[in-house]
Amino acid sequence: MKTLISIITIILFFSIAWANDALKKGEDFLKTENYLQAKEFFQKFTEDPKLADRALLGLAKAEYFLGNYYEATIPLKRLLRDFKNSSTLNEANLYMGLTYLKIGRLRDAEYYLEKVQQPLEKQAMIGKGWIAFYKGDLRTLQAVLQRLDRKDFNDPETDLLRIKYLAMTGKADEALKEFNKNLKLRKTLYDLDRADVLIRATKFKEAEDVLKKFIEKSNKQYDTIKAKKMLFEMYLTQGKTEEALKIGKEIYFYIPTDDVRLKIYSIYMNSKNYDEALRMLFLFRDKELKNKKIEEFLKTIMHKSPEKAANYIVKIYPFLPADSSLLIQSAQFLISQGRYNEAKNLLRKVQTGTRRAEAVIPYSQILIKEGKYKEAKKFLEPLKEKNPQATALYAQILAQEGDKLTALSYLRRVSKSIKDPEILTLLGDLEYSNGDRKKAIHYWLEASKLGNAEAALKAADYFYLSKKIKEAIQYYKKAIDAGIKDNNSLMWAYYQYGKLAHDKTYLEKVAASKGELSEAARALLH
Repeated sequence: MKTLISIITIILFFSIAWANDALKKGEDFLKTENYLQAKEFFQKFTEDPKLADRALLGLAKAEYFLGNYYEATIPLKRLLRDFKNSSTLNEANLYMGLTYLKIGRLRDAEYYLEKVQQPLEKQAMIGKGWIAFYKGDLRTLQAVLQRLDRKDFNDPETDLLRIKYLAMTGKADEALKEFNKNLKLRKTLYDLDRADVLIRATKFKEAEDVLKKFIEKSNKQYDTIKAKKMLFEMYLTQGKTEEALKIGKEIYFYIPTDDVRLKIYSIYMNSKNYDEALRMLFLFRDKELKNKKIEEFLKTIMHKSPEKAANYIVKIYPFLPADSSLLIQSAQFLISQGRYNEAKNLLRKVQTGTRRAEAVIPYSQILIKEGKYKEAKKFLEPLKEKNPQATALYAQILAQEGDKLTALSYLRRVSKSIKDPEILTLLGDLEYSNGDRKKAIHYWLEASKLGNAEAALKAADYFYLSKKIKEAIQYYKKAIDAGIKDNNSLMWAYYQYGKLAHDKTYLEKVAASKGELSEAARALLH
């Protein structure tokens, strides 16, 4: 038995020795930085059952040092999946973490680096230092650097981390000097890092030259995109929005996050190029961010460009969730613009969500505008005793149907909560009809404060008949400025204002109108 064990031990020893010998040439290629030859060498052994695990690791390292980071993950994934008991797993975890770090997948990088054990913990710690750098976690980065020995900084990647820390902490000029002193960092491999330090030192022209030369020579899409993104960010920092926009449009498709798309969107919004801003908005990949920005976009448009807002609302609302509060707001805006059918479509969508009850009021408003009183009553009947807005709309229908006393009774019950200028105007009309002129003028004035032209005109007429000419002039002008829609009422306001304020401009408009007041206006002009 002892003899058998001895034979097996000897065979195992020679097998390991042979395996080490077989891959030694590849290891030598890695040591002498002949990475292409190393890659070709290790590829030959990736299917060998005895050598595959070490060959896969060697191949991954060759790809890593060639800067082929996505390619490096392929043999590493296979190694970690198929060789659970391999002695190479510790180093495989290290290189998987470092590779994901290079790609920018920080969470994955952190996951694999946490798995690394001695004797490779220091390399993993340096990798974690890079993660801290990319996250802007200066305290962790400083702690990592303080735990390193002087000899550790002989490695260019580690020294680069120290230099980046200097640049990040306001010592960009010192960082640039340190970068230039390190001969190993002058390789093309570190051109993007050099550009980054130059940018932090506000040497934008030099950084631009480095990046443009790098882009010209680069034959790897990943590196090209990274360099162009740096150019994009640098141009934005300098306020060169046209140059930034040109570069941004070339790369946004390749960036997995919405960072570049968001910045392009902001450029378009700031220049009021709303069509292009909207196109970019639709390309956002993060659904939550897209919905948030769509809501902001509509609010901005309704405020800054109301004449275009209705068309944008119609384009955008299908992308909003049914429970978005902005759907109600947008529907009310469309109602104010007379776009009743489109407003109905929005409100039907709201009725499929959790805010369906909120759609009743604006939907009823549309039905009232369309003269569909019976249908509107059905919606409002269950709410008229509970909801002040529903009560007011129900009263509006009663007034239209001729039941003015009941309408007035309903409106008086909710008068303090009414904010709708149209309903306030109606309440003033009903009080006037009921003989209470003091209350009537109160409600007309309240409605005119909210921009209702009809109420302002009625207040002006009231003041005119009360011989309060100064107030009459003020409210005729207010009615004109608010935008009187009915042409006859507009001509009346022009005539009255022109006559009382002695303003020929308005009288001339009436005289040229060939309406009922044109002759009277001409008489005042002569």
